[in-house]
Amino acid sequence: METMISLERALDIVYEQVKPLGTEKVHLAQSYGRVLAKDIEAAIDMPPFDRSPLDGYAYCAQASDPAPLTLAIVSEIPAGTWSERELKLGECARIFTGAPIPQGANCVVRQEDTEPLGDRVQINQPVRPRANVVYRGEETKKGDIVLSKGELLSPAGVGLLASLGVEEVEVYQSPKVGILSTGSELREVGDSLTPGKIYNSNTYTLQGLLMEAGCKVKVAPFVADDLDETVAALKALEDMDFVVTTGGASVGDYDLIRDALEGVGCKLLFWKVNFKPGTPVAVGIKGDTLYFSLSGNPAAAVVNFELLVRPALRKLKGRKLPERTFPVYMDGDFGKSGKQRRFIRARAVFRNGEIWADPSFAQGSSVLRSMKGSHLLIDVPGGHGPVQKGERLQGRWISSWEED
Repeated sequence: METMISLERALDIVYEQVKPLGTEKVHLAQSYGRVLAKDIEAAIDMPPFDRSPLDGYAYCAQASDPAPLTLAIVSEIPAGTWSERELKLGECARIFTGAPIPQGANCVVRQEDTEPLGDRVQINQPVRPRANVVYRGEETKKGDIVLSKGELLSPAGVGLLASLGVEEVEVYQSPKVGILSTGSELREVGDSLTPGKIYNSNTYTLQGLLMEAGCKVKVAPFVADDLDETVAALKALEDMDFVVTTGGASVGDYDLIRDALEGVGCKLLFWKVNFKPGTPVAVGIKGDTLYFSLSGNPAAAVVNFELLVRPALRKLKGRKLPERTFPVYMDGDFGKSGKQRRFIRARAVFRNGEIWADPSFAQGSSVLRSMKGSHLLIDVPGGHGPVQKGERLQGRWISSWEED
């Protein structure tokens, strides 16, 4: 087991153990938030015919057309219909948004630029050939790769597939993740607090983060700082892809999670990662199941999750693993300095095309409120000294703010 390793080394170890899950076919309506397991190739042109993007009149424009121009209305083409009549010079068709361009027409003039004259229309501002026509295949051509393996299916992506007539998609299976919070100080929400007790918030925070990440979540009842109880709770989660625990990860007499992991046959891969908050994080493996032991301090547990669990989930789900960091400018000071690398929670401020980070929240490892409204984790190198306003550092998105 390695100890006190860098975040980069910890991620390398985790990635070595994670293999993407199997795949399954699902109906398009059930594909939101899933990850594509294969490229999607367009089976048709989109649009499948030349169409009008607006309400107006279709006709054959000529460079020599006078202004105004008067044309005979010989047909009407609503969306969803098809006109077999070919237009001749001097003729036009009343056309509506989404309707197919009739034969003989090469443009559409806006209704606002015309005046009706019974069975004729006066075009006050004639348009040029090809104006206001969306041509067949302009958006997508048959055979184009429209979505790639490893992409998250957003609502827009699902809508794109629907427009191409795709009914089923092959996606990676959703991860099954178990949650276990430990600590004799914990009480369940709804119970009354007694002296020395606190409510169990970590389970609810982690459950939300995992659900947001598209996981199937199994929540084990929290346990006290008791080795036998912790081992029994972990055994009930052995059918999960990942298990995430909080509490009991440090060095105190009641920090039992590493002993409990070994008690269920788990091999510890590392313990302690060289950053704050959340240094005493541990990761182990048993069979194909990875176990993440996070800090019991609420804010530190979220930082642990964002830096280690979420990247592992991306690979497990078949996602691409993009570069996660980008430059940010500090919009406030952070007075602490220390030997260890530190991740500051901050709100993103967009100014003149740049990302600025406002760290004006309490930054203690137990201050969960600091995560609310935070969009960024700012990477402050070890030994850096106090952070100054205007300083340029590296940042990474938190949770759903991450680029997909």
